[in-house]
Amino acid sequence: MLNDTEGGRPHLQAFRAGLEDGLAGHLRDVPEDIGGSVTPRPEDSRTLSPMFSSGLIERPVSWVALAGFMGTGKSRIGWELSRALALHFVDTDKLITRVVGKSIPEVFAQEGEGYFRACEHEVVGRVTRLEHAVISLGGGTFIQEDNRRCLLERGPVVVLWATPETVYQRTKHSDRPLLRTEDPLERIRTLMDERAPVYQQGTIHVHSDGRPSEEIVEEIIDRLWSWADAQHAWALDHAALDHAAPDHTPGGESRASD
Repeated sequence: MLNDTEGGRPHLQAFRAGLEDGLAGHLRDVPEDIGGSVTPRPEDSRTLSPMFSSGLIERPVSWVALAGFMGTGKSRIGWELSRALALHFVDTDKLITRVVGKSIPEVFAQEGEGYFRACEHEVVGRVTRLEHAVISLGGGTFIQEDNRRCLLERGPVVVLWATPETVYQRTKHSDRPLLRTEDPLERIRTLMDERAPVYQQGTIHVHSDGRPSEEIVEEIIDRLWSWADAQHAWALDHAALDHAAPDHTPGGESRASD
């Protein structure tokens, strides 16, 4: 991790100082490059309460992050998931570019990947303190151990998957720094193979190949309900065990029958 002066790169202190204003502006924006959102269905009580219009919303979670390789659909699915659950949406890559004032390719070229990863780490620390939010992570964010631990401790992380061929088709016209190579498809295969064991540490796994976004969002919500139910059951079981455990005095004698 870079410090504030390493290599003559811009101070991270300046990035930290601009992060709050950048986040506030980012939360107000509607993404221009993402299509229409999913319309909440009041009749689907597992998705939203019939009281949606009054603000009384039934959700499986109030915070969730989306991870996965570039081109798997994190930005679009994250946006539509946030609309379906009536939560804020944060795209960490777009937040970084807003605060730095440069595109990600420009940051990589001018400041280096290390500086970008340091900014990314600052953003993770901030968005994990948010409430009522869907977080779309950059492709490499979850790969960093500190980021991964922080995210998984905060809440569920949904990992989106797609084949290398699908990723290539979705990204071949983009200016992705990691794909500036003579054979981008092979580069994608290599990186996906390297990262797969780390992505497997996510909470929920969903494939996005050849599927409409509405279907993917519906699956994510259903699986978040299952995850939330399991978490609730686990908490009840442990509470029952704690309640049933006998109380012991410092001398070791049980007071369960007192």
